Amino acid sequence: MADKFKIVNGLNEDSDDDEGLEQKLDEDWEDWKTDEEYEAEEFICLFCDEKYKSIESVFKYCSSNHSFDFQSIKKTLSLNFYDSFKLINYVRSQVAENQGWSWSCLENEKRCWEDDKYLKPFMNEDSLLHNFWEDEDDEEEDYAMAVDKEEILMELENNQDVEMNQLMDEDIMDVVPSSKENGSEDRFPESNGSLDMLRSLEKVTLNGGVAGKDSESSNNKEKRKLGKVSFANVVAKEIKTVNENYFGAYGKFGIHREMISDKVRMDAYRGAILNNPSLMNNATVMDVGCGTGILSLFAAQAGASRVYAIEGSEKMASVATQIARENGMLYDANSSAGNEHCTGVVNIVQGMVEELDKVVQIPHHSVDVLLSEWMGYCLLYETMLTSVLYARDRWLKPGGAILPDTATIFVAGFGKSGTSIPFWENVYGFNMSCISKEVVEDASENPIVDVLDSRDIVTQNTILQAFDLATMKAEEMDFTSSFELEAKSDLSLTDGNAKSTRCYGVILWFETGFSSRFCKEMPTVLSTSPYTPSTHWSQTIFTFREPIALALAKPEADGMAKIGTESYPAAKIQARISIVRAAEHRSIDISLETSAVGVDGRKQSYSVQIFNL
Repeated sequence: MADKFKIVNGLNEDSDDDEGLEQKLDEDWEDWKTDEEYEAEEFICLFCDEKYKSIESVFKYCSSNHSFDFQSIKKTLSLNFYDSFKLINYVRSQVAENQGWSWSCLENEKRCWEDDKYLKPFMNEDSLLHNFWEDEDDEEEDYAMAVDKEEILMELENNQDVEMNQLMDEDIMDVVPSSKENGSEDRFPESNGSLDMLRSLEKVTLNGGVAGKDSESSNNKEKRKLGKVSFANVVAKEIKTVNENYFGAYGKFGIHREMISDKVRMDAYRGAILNNPSLMNNATVMDVGCGTGILSLFAAQAGASRVYAIEGSEKMASVATQIARENGMLYDANSSAGNEHCTGVVNIVQGMVEELDKVVQIPHHSVDVLLSEWMGYCLLYETMLTSVLYARDRWLKPGGAILPDTATIFVAGFGKSGTSIPFWENVYGFNMSCISKEVVEDASENPIVDVLDSRDIVTQNTILQAFDLATMKAEEMDFTSSFELEAKSDLSLTDGNAKSTRCYGVILWFETGFSSRFCKEMPTVLSTSPYTPSTHWSQTIFTFREPIALALAKPEADGMAKIGTESYPAAKIQARISIVRAAEHRSIDISLETSAVGVDGRKQSYSVQIFNL
């Protein structure tokens, strides 16, 4: 999809009475971790790979073996929940950078660990972050907020927008919200949900008992359970608001004009649909997120017998209906047999695909072709892919086609010309480099979506991650991938006698394939590469905090110089990127770890960078 908005798919369900709600809640508790599962969690030491079965044990180990007494530090520095949360992530980040860091260093630190960036989990699925506040002394329990079951039930009953099956998904509790690190205001709407959701997480942990302790009271267990309901209810309200904003935004025609005007996009989809008659002829097609319905019209034109065009925006569903009708392609179930107006096959259905069964009865596993243009910036932004996979598993026939059926993310390094530095170095003859420094610093925290000239690429490109949409699972959208980048072999020719070039960051782009697996007559590829005509997706740019010098030939090892500098350019860059769905739905969090590797194998590691789309 073209524009980028931060949203979630929430569902609505009404409850008849308290008794029905309590029964519903009891059923949904089964979706959450049981107390035995909490006790089975492993807690990893902050300084090494040692694992323990309880919070108490791991903190005791940190104290005795690494001189880091977490409980004492909290009291000494009067840390609240957020400060403690940040401290854990800060320590893990410093240890990962081989800083040899311990509690004694904290006294000399200028509380840099209080930076909001440490609200973002440094380690995926860090059990400590979910449970550390539960390991409090009894006298501190007064700080816990009381949760009244009757009040929660009343709130749930009054808020009829809550779909408990959706809300009690354990993914809600497993994700710790990220800090508010957005891109440019004109590109990305400002989010205000992360801190609120973290406070909700605090409410949940404070209401819980001591994880993993046999002596935990049933009252505390009940509080933990009710706290999760309260958290789910808070999230439900955010879900509703975000959904309304998301689908409301897609009711603006400018977005659809941008997408339809994207010739690369349209040629790929039109070619895949119209040039593969064996795929579309007499097929039942489902178009997820149809917008104006253009792809559904192509499918009808290609000979589909029925096209279900699903659209979440009420306005655009109405517009798509009018367009299909005016082009003689709208299916009218109320028309009598033989009526010349009953020749259309396109059935516009308004609603989210996750709620489709409430709107229209489509037999499960009855669709021959699942069609969708779901891609966002950096491929996964908007996370619409989860809706496509939901539709695939529910309605696509075994062996049915999904278009596109492959998706690949690529990565490469870019040079100085890919930044705004050259512009500010000479503004009508004046040096304004002081501005470029601030701009680059901001870019090192916020991703940029823009078109990069292929001449600005200074490294070879490589595959970051590949997906098979016919078989992948939703959780595969969260991934970590390592890669290496070396200078392009032809740079030495263009740079004359230069011995090195500077890499200022990496860019990501994607390709989606309509492969011969389903498009047997004419497979095609939609590419957003800087080496091909530009698209409305552009590329996604991630700037390093400081550039890394890369050797254009085999460099001489200098044991005294810092690797990655002009004195000792790196032979290659080793990096690791993690992309995960953020707590703010339809958003993604990206972490970037880089190291400059010398010809002698020595490494210079750089601080982890966190980005949010």
